[in-house]
Amino acid sequence: MYKLLLKSAEGETIDLYHDEYIRLVSIDGIGFKAAISTSQLYDTDGTRFEGNHLEQRGISLIVRYKGARWRHEIHKNRLMRLIGNKGILQIRYITDNIDRYIEGRVESVTTPPNTFPMNTQISVICPDPYWRNSGDNTVIIAGTECLFEFPLVIPKNTGIEFGRVHSETIVSVVNNGFVESGAVFVFTAVTACTDPCIENINTGEHMRVNVSMVTGDRLEICTEKGKKSIRFTHGGVTENYFNYRTADSVFFPIYPGENLLRYSFGSGDEHVADITCTFDVKYGGI
Repeated sequence: MYKLLLKSAEGETIDLYHDEYIRLVSIDGIGFKAAISTSQLYDTDGTRFEGNHLEQRGISLIVRYKGARWRHEIHKNRLMRLIGNKGILQIRYITDNIDRYIEGRVESVTTPPNTFPMNTQISVICPDPYWRNSGDNTVIIAGTECLFEFPLVIPKNTGIEFGRVHSETIVSVVNNGFVESGAVFVFTAVTACTDPCIENINTGEHMRVNVSMVTGDRLEICTEKGKKSIRFTHGGVTENYFNYRTADSVFFPIYPGENLLRYSFGSGDEHVADITCTFDVKYGGI
């Protein structure tokens, strides 16, 4: 199975591998490419490595219109409705083994006139160069893991679990991506508690917020670069709690590989809150 989906901010989608009238001819800029900085050494062969980074990604697609010639303009307009609204365009690539997407904005669209078959070249600029895993990337750190699914067969002798409460204070969170990724940690109070804390045992980094919570309260901590925030919701009202973190707190990411996370509270019973961690698995190319 192969799919290459273009999706607009409004949800309209075209599959360039399977659409009857619009088909992909070529695509460029989807692989890994790093900008490497070097300096020339005096009177020595070669250069010295200074560093590398991923710049913004440029993706170029060429599509061709199929069918009768008079239909080409109709389907070109269909494509233009999807990509020409100045909003965010999502490019999603799906095979049997991977399902990844990247988001950008259309820089230019060119269709040479009076040609048959008619081709359109689309240039997309992606300020964030990383491809991300599609789907739900949420890990339950503390709380109830749903185990009830259909179709269902219940063994007569042993029965079956409908759910399982995670009560371990240390949880392994694995990032299978190429690079670190910011995360969103959500604490939802089950009973009264204070001063929730999440810690990365591997690095010693932690985030603790000075707040008193009662049943139903929600604390959301975002550690994504450029989006760092702490928001507390009580009684349906959400407030900015950025300045309620302790002085030694760090907005730490989820690093590639295994991350051992430990949670704690200043006060409260054994299971005082449901805790989730959501992060994007990032890749340098496909």
